This record gives sequence, C-alpha cells and structure tokens, in this order.
Amino acid sequence: MRIAARAMCGASDLESRRRRKMAGIKDVAQEAGVSVSTVSYVLSGKRSISAKTTDKVMAAVERLGYTPDASARKMRGMRNHIFALSAPIRGDINQAKYNAYFLQTAWQAKNRGYDVLLLTGEDAVADIRRVTQSNLVDGVVLLDIEEHDERTAQAGSYSKPCVAIGYPAEHEGCACVDIDFATAGRMAVDCLYSKGHRSAMFLRDNETDYDRGSGYVLLFRKTLLERAEELGMTIHESSKHRDDRFDAVEFVRELRSLDERPTAIVNQANANVLKLVLQQLQASGLRVPDDISVLSCGTYFEGELMPQPITEMPVMPQELCSKAVDLLVDAIDERRDIKGLVELSAPVMHSRGSVTKVGDV
Repeated sequence: MRIAARAMCGASDLESRRRRKMAGIKDVAQEAGVSVSTVSYVLSGKRSISAKTTDKVMAAVERLGYTPDASARKMRGMRNHIFALSAPIRGDINQAKYNAYFLQTAWQAKNRGYDVLLLTGEDAVADIRRVTQSNLVDGVVLLDIEEHDERTAQAGSYSKPCVAIGYPAEHEGCACVDIDFATAGRMAVDCLYSKGHRSAMFLRDNETDYDRGSGYVLLFRKTLLERAEELGMTIHESSKHRDDRFDAVEFVRELRSLDERPTAIVNQANANVLKLVLQQLQASGLRVPDDISVLSCGTYFEGELMPQPITEMPVMPQELCSKAVDLLVDAIDERRDIKGLVELSAPVMHSRGSVTKVGDV
C-alpha cells in the first residue's frame, strides 16, 4: 500500500509538472473561471479589466506556470506610458521625505511623457506582479528600500524593467540608484576630525527604521563607526528612541554627563527631533557651534523651519528620481538591459555654519 501510494504520488507530481509545462490560455481561463477573451484582455491590456478579475487570472497564470505565446507577448509589449511607484505607507513614515520622492518621481516621469500609478499596499510584490503582468504599467520604481528588500529580491520575476531608489543587498533583477552612504559615513567623520573633534555624539534615527532594516540608515551608521575607530575618534551613540517618545532633555543630559564630553553631534534623526535637541541645547546654555558643532547626515530639511541653519549631507530626491526615471525610460524605449546596474551619487555637504574648529587645529 505504501509503495502504491508513493507511486501514485510520483505520478501526480509528474502530471503536475506536465500540466504546468503544457498549460495554454484555455487552461488559464478554466483555472480562473473566466473566458479565454478575458484572459487575453488581462495579458494584453487592450481592455480595462477589474482588479478582482485580473488578480484571479494572474494567480492562475502563476499556478500553471503559463507563458504567453509570441503573439500574446507582442500584445503585452504595447505601452501605456505609466510607471508603477511602489511605496508602502507605514504609520511612522517620514512625510517630508516620502512626499519629496513621490513628487520628484511624478515630475520626472511627466517630463518624459509618463504618468505614475502609486502602489501602497502591504503585499508589495503581489501588487507589482499584478500591474506588470497585466501590462497595466511599462516599468516600476521602488521607494523606501530595506537592506533585504523582498521587492528587489523578486525583481527578476517581474515582466517589466525595475529601478530601486536605494541599494539593497539583493538587486540582481533590477537597477539601483542611491547616494553613496558608505562614503557619507566616512566623510562625516573626516570632516569633524579635520576640525579637531575627537569625541562626538551620534543621534540615532527613529528606531523603527533600524528594526525594519532601512538600508541607508544601517550603512551610514556602520561606516561612521568604522571610520571613527580607524582614526581613534570616539563616537557615543544616543539611547534608542522612537519619534513620538523622544526625550530631548534626557539626550542633552546624557551628552553632558559623559567623561569625555562630545564637541559635536552627528545627527541622523528627522527635523522634528533635531529641533527639540537644538532648543534643549540652547536652554542648557550650549551654543551651536561655539560650544558644540552639529552635522546632519541622510536627512531632508528643505522646507523645514529650523531654529538655526544646520550643516547637512542631505538625501537628494531630485537627482536620484531623475536618474531612476532616465534608466527606466532607456530600458523601455531603447530595450536596455538594466538588471544589476548600480549608480551611486557622491554625497554633497552643504556648509551652513553649524560645524566649527576646536582646539589648536
């Protein structure tokens, strides 16, 4: 009985593999419970089909391993001049950065004759597959990249070209554009060290960004600490915090209680957190930059009303979004293979007077 069961199981597996290999459009239609013409419309994009029906058809395509024939692929090659912008919305999202990247992507796409379809669902990979395999969009831009991002890891399975604004560990199936945050970490230390600073306080970013593995946050911190160790510079890290529970009074108290009091703050937190710190520094009698320097890195203060100008190595939405859209349009119009391509922009430091020399430098 056991042998027969195994034999039957083997036959079933063989039949399943054969079914997946030989599946045709009629099989997809039967599996999805729709007509052949509906499957054709979903795959070609020639008619608008409801999201519910499209999901059923694409799920059947995946289950059966169906590959459209040449004529279907030709139909799928029709362009809609729409990009998908994958940017999952979270409760702790930095609205200033999110809005800047979204608006810049939409603006750059508009300049190249494309519209943008925003995807914000939690199951981002499924959403991308739905709009690419149904030919609803011609390409995909990914925002808010994590170090190990499922969207980039699965990019090779999308039927359209894909560009990530970020530099995840797995990116073989898509192109990546980002700031060189490894260099930014070293630049921050070199800048302070060259001005005589030998001890600095690192104001960490929102802890949820560390928890979820936000790529640039982790990379900057890693290279900042490594470069400081190379030069013999001491970096004191702030206590972990979440934006809605940050205690600026405790941060400044912690800074002032250190035996080797830091002469600089390297900030990675958002504008609201840094504003609280600057106000508390002033309240405690510490002047910026006379008593303590402040350098902000990987932040975006454009449009923010800060208590005073802060020297910053910011994120660069306009430059990165322009690069991403250019790459995507080249991949679509020129059929350029952009898989695995990485373009890193050199970080730029905007000197605004909040970093000064100390000692006899």
